[in-house]
Formats: sequence, C-alpha cells, structure tokens
Amino acid sequence: MSARKIIDSSQIANTLESMAGKLATQHRETASLIVVGIANGGILVAERLAALLGQKLGRPIPTGVLSVAFQRDDIGLNPIPNETEPTHLPGDVDGATVLLVDDVIFGGRTIRAAIEELFSLGRPSRVQLAVLVDRGNRRLPFAADVTGFVEPTEPAEKVIVTLDPDDPRKDSIHILASA
Repeated sequence: MSARKIIDSSQIANTLESMAGKLATQHRETASLIVVGIANGGILVAERLAALLGQKLGRPIPTGVLSVAFQRDDIGLNPIPNETEPTHLPGDVDGATVLLVDDVIFGGRTIRAAIEELFSLGRPSRVQLAVLVDRGNRRLPFAADVTGFVEPTEPAEKVIVTLDPDDPRKDSIHILASA
C-alpha cells in the first residue's frame, strides 16, 4: 500500500492545539473533567490533549486509560491483543464529565465498546468524544464532539497514526491507498 496522504508533525501539533482550545472553551467551569484515552491508539492523544488543556485551564487534568478488549462485539473473530493496556481511571467517574479520546474513528464499534466499558465502571454525568482523525464510513451512529482531521476514506484504505512518546517532531499520519 502506498501513502495517498501524509500529515506531518507540525500539522498534528497545530491540530491538537486547536482541539485543546475548543475543549478549554467548553470546560472552563467543569470541575470534574477526566480525559480518558481508549487503548491503545487513544492513549498518547489523550495525554497530549490533557496536557494542552491543563495549560489553557491553568490546572492539571486527570488522565486515564480505558481498555475495550473485553467489550468488543467481534471478540470471537479477533483475539485480544497481548499488548493491550488495562483500564486505569484517575478517580471515580460517577458524576464526572468524561472526555473519551481516540486516534481514529471509523465504523464506531470501538466507541460503542468504550461506552459500555465506561458505564460498567460508573455513571458519568456527561461523556464527550474527541478524535484525532475521522475517516468516515460509520456503521454505528457515533460522531465526535471535537475532531482534528476529517479525512474521508474508502473502507479498504488504512489510516496509520504514529505518535512518538519522546519526540513529537516524529509524529505522522499516513493514509494508505488500497491496492
């Protein structure tokens, strides 16, 4: 597969900054905000968004991880990956505003699984969704509240988000054309 489009690190950094700005405007008065990355692709996106959001709001934003491995509706077809991060939330979700974060939204099945997992742990007062890339082709009725890039794709294409935990200058998003 060849790259149909490449989004570079500066575009990603600017987009995360813009996403954090929108979220800061929405959550100036939100006392119980928790940012939760959907394992595994959403973890670094969530950490970066939470850091930028914390700078804009002038307070630390608690960050956690939500594993959807056992909530997937295709668990019988696809084995659970060996390297899945376990769920770890920084506090009680009851009554909190939870911002779910993922790198890519496609069919919507991961979001459905994330919501099931989240509600198995408590009852948040509000759940929002932020995604770095919306590639279209939804099969379930989920849409992000805050989206970085909208990149319509064909179902056979792949979107590869690479975020370097040590050097954001090495970040990239590759949209790979189908053969």
